[in-house]
Amino acid sequence: MSKGTDLSHIYNLRNKFTIIGLTGQIGSGCSEVAEQLSRGFNNKDFETLREVGGIDVKTSEIKHNSYRKYRIVYNYAKDNFKGYTRINYKDILILFLLQNSFDTFIEFLKSNELQNELETEIIFDDEGRKLEAIVPIANFDDEVNVLLELKIKFETLSEKYKLIENDLTELYHFYYNSDFLSLCDEIHTKLRRNSRVKRNKLLQVISTNLRKSGNPYKFSEPTVDNIFTIVELINRIIKSHRKAYTIEMEERTQIVIDDLRNPIEIMYFKQRFAAFYTMAINREEGSSEIEDSKQYELYQKYKSPDSYDKAKLLFKQEYNGSKNHEFYKANISACIQQADIHISFLKKEEATEKNNDILEQNSLNNKTIDSTTPFFSWKMQLLKYVSLISHPGLVAPSPEERCMQMAYTAKHNSGCISRHVGAAITDENYSIKAIGWNNTPSGQVPCALRNAEDLLDTKNDKISFTDYEKTNSAFYTALGNNFRNQIKENKEILKGRNVCFCFKDVKNSCSEGKNQVHTRSLHAEENAFLQLAKYPGGGIENGKLFTTASPCELCAKKAYQLGIKVIYYIDPYPGISDLHILSVGSKPIKPRLFNGAIGNAYHWLYDPMMPYKDEMTLLLGNKFKDFASQQKDKADKYERENIELKKQLKELKERLQ
Repeated sequence: MSKGTDLSHIYNLRNKFTIIGLTGQIGSGCSEVAEQLSRGFNNKDFETLREVGGIDVKTSEIKHNSYRKYRIVYNYAKDNFKGYTRINYKDILILFLLQNSFDTFIEFLKSNELQNELETEIIFDDEGRKLEAIVPIANFDDEVNVLLELKIKFETLSEKYKLIENDLTELYHFYYNSDFLSLCDEIHTKLRRNSRVKRNKLLQVISTNLRKSGNPYKFSEPTVDNIFTIVELINRIIKSHRKAYTIEMEERTQIVIDDLRNPIEIMYFKQRFAAFYTMAINREEGSSEIEDSKQYELYQKYKSPDSYDKAKLLFKQEYNGSKNHEFYKANISACIQQADIHISFLKKEEATEKNNDILEQNSLNNKTIDSTTPFFSWKMQLLKYVSLISHPGLVAPSPEERCMQMAYTAKHNSGCISRHVGAAITDENYSIKAIGWNNTPSGQVPCALRNAEDLLDTKNDKISFTDYEKTNSAFYTALGNNFRNQIKENKEILKGRNVCFCFKDVKNSCSEGKNQVHTRSLHAEENAFLQLAKYPGGGIENGKLFTTASPCELCAKKAYQLGIKVIYYIDPYPGISDLHILSVGSKPIKPRLFNGAIGNAYHWLYDPMMPYKDEMTLLLGNKFKDFASQQKDKADKYERENIELKKQLKELKERLQ
């Protein structure tokens, strides 16, 4: 029996350096996930199969492959899931405050500029109506009085930070081993003592200022030069960890950032680190605020002394994010769209309840086998992806991941210049029946391939542009006002880019209302439905729809008519599809928040470093030969022995003679 080969050195390439950037709406569960990642594996934190469904792993009671996969993940994580080092985004903001004096911070809290920023903030509802400011009382007088208790500690750390901020080793010790993090906790606690909304809004203003001007206190016109101000400092903290931690303790830098809210900052890390994963933490929206677990928890936090309605406006503002040129603002919706891994934040009890609903429905339909993947708690999902990061290909993708990856890949065919969306339709067994993406009808030129100058300079192109665009004076004037001079003045910085335009935006700018019907593109789901009609290949009754966004009311009605049973979605559409269409009637559709890996992460996590059979052979030191080879080896052995015996017999005969 030969000794096995230890493969730790090969897999340490992943374990030595990994960065996870969390993103998600306020209250989605980012902090809980970050805390769990920082703790690593603990038997008390993660459910065993027996706890999930009373399954004894020593018997053949496991009836769904998803549970077999979880058993593999659980056993692997037990030996390999070590705690990640946590970086809080809000604490990085305090580092920027330390670059100035404590008095400057207090002056900022009392400044008219900050008060005007808070009081003049205008929020619009879904129908474009103006709503009042988020924080009607913007002064921080009470908070200032309490913060004065921290002045000495603040100034001491400020002086120390100024001396060592360029020394990576000292920066590591300052961030993790000094009183800095305790100062951060005290500042955040005192700022939210009277109002969580005001504290959150203050941090939002500081981060926006940093991305605009590079200075937390400076309200100025934005420039792209400062957009990476915050993440560049986070990167220096990562470098300091990599330098100091690996030298003094062990060669492992695994960091979780809690949490990122600007898509350009996510792009910064993706471009810089191959081992960076954006993990979106999402929660399903309930039918009412009190029934919805996320809304209920937020309601408990913000109901007093804050106005929960105003807190929701702040959440909505950060979720919907920047418009047009406001690239420096938070935009959680865009961050979720960029995520590599999606975690559906379900507590153990919620997952169990949903699985019981599936069993009950199957019982009513006399269905003994259901291919739909069971629901897993967020901790079980997390365990899977940290294990795959450490050991790619440990288990295969789920059927949902496979189908959503198809939709995700399809979205890049989109000719829409606003947003790319992909969709996939399957039968009830996850067999792909149609793929779609948002684009103009076949035969028309997508918006991404049209050029505003072509329409302004000539009206002879009958293929690219419609008669309406060429003859409607209001539309043509609005197009000219927004593009003609702007193209000439910005020729140098355009650097050859195609100047396309959105018909809907131009149309809505010169007519009353905000009408979505003016979009030129078919929706991705709609396009997939039409593929079924154009290229028939069997029905999709009780089938599934996968969309990288979520269906609007129009597409929801089409899905209902076609007999779709489940809709997997990533990002909620700001409409009434669920309450108004999907959940009504005799054949309601179940919307299900997607969890899984897509995009580049799909390949990074599921492409094994070597065939698993080869890995086991190396680890165990065993070697298998087919029966024919074994018989040949035996025959060769007997032949060699026979030759040796003949040789010995010949020698004996010669000696006897």
